[in-house]
Parts: sequence; C-alpha cells; structure tokens
Amino acid sequence: MLDFDQTKTYTAIEAKLAKTTNPRHRLLLERLLQHAKGEVAGDLEAVLGTLAPNPVYRTWNGPPALNPEGMEDVRKFYVEEVFGKGRHIFEANKHRIVVDDDTIITEGIMRIITWGRDARESGIPVDDAEACYLMTVRILIVWPFDADGYLLGEEGYSASNGAGLEKIAPEDVPRNFKDYIRSRQAIAA
Repeated sequence: MLDFDQTKTYTAIEAKLAKTTNPRHRLLLERLLQHAKGEVAGDLEAVLGTLAPNPVYRTWNGPPALNPEGMEDVRKFYVEEVFGKGRHIFEANKHRIVVDDDTIITEGIMRIITWGRDARESGIPVDDAEACYLMTVRILIVWPFDADGYLLGEEGYSASNGAGLEKIAPEDVPRNFKDYIRSRQAIAA
C-alpha cells in the first residue's frame, strides 16, 4: 500500500510556526502555510491571496510553462499546469525550513502523483499512458517576500537521479487523483 499524505506538505510549516516567536517570521510562515494548504486543496484563490501583485516563478531546470511572471500568468499557470494537470496532488516533506526577515527556504523530498498521459506530454517516458506514477525528487524552494509579507514568487531547484518514477498499483492511487483522471477523461469525451 502506498504511504502518501498531502498534509505532510504543511505540517512542518505548522511545527516551525509553533516554535517561532519573531512577529515578522511568523507572518511569513503563516503566509506560506496558507499557500501550501491552498495548493494541496486545489484552492486557487487561497494560493493567489498569498502573492504580491507581480509574482515571478522560477523552476531553474524547467520549461518556460513552469516559469510564469505576473499575476495573470501565475493564475493561468495554476489553472492549466498545476490544478489542470493534477500537479496539486503532491506530498512535500520539508526536512529543513530556514526563515529570515525577507525569505523562507524549504528543502526536502517532494512526491508527486502523475498520470501516464500527462507524463508523456511533459516528455517523461512511461510504459503505460493510462497508469499512474509516483515521481520523487529532492527539492529546494526559495520563497522571497515583500515588505507586507506577501510572496514575490517561488524559485525552485530540484534533483532526481532518474530513479524517482515508479508505477502505482491502481488500488493505491489516491481518490482525489482518481477524481482528477475522471474529470480529464470526461473533458476529452
């Protein structure tokens, strides 16, 4: 059985917040917590509500579609690339969280469920387009904030040795991901 828990995406932030006393650091952690919860819940407005007016996202080893700039491009990115492709169904285990007055840095292991069709469209070779896969990568994200405590964007760095993709047994696919696949199939029909 697959051990997959999306709440791990924000429990480390909650733990860091619980032991943080600096008011500015608390504000930044609270904003990041809202952002993380919004992402895994697929709540676009919650995510966008954490952002400064002109956010910039950088995925340093990713394609242009994963590097939106400006609120409208970021909105489109979440609608099409994140929520629209089921990429919000992930588990981000944060092993390290570093906070200063302007930035949070998180580092850990991210596990993302992906559908074979989406993987192939992204250039990831899979043997079965109808199967689901678990992709595992080590990821470091730099989260810069403005003076009011809103996210200026994300700067992501990830590494995988190529062994980070495994097929998931159908009975182990999380229900919310099965719902995502059904919605995609309904759109295509």
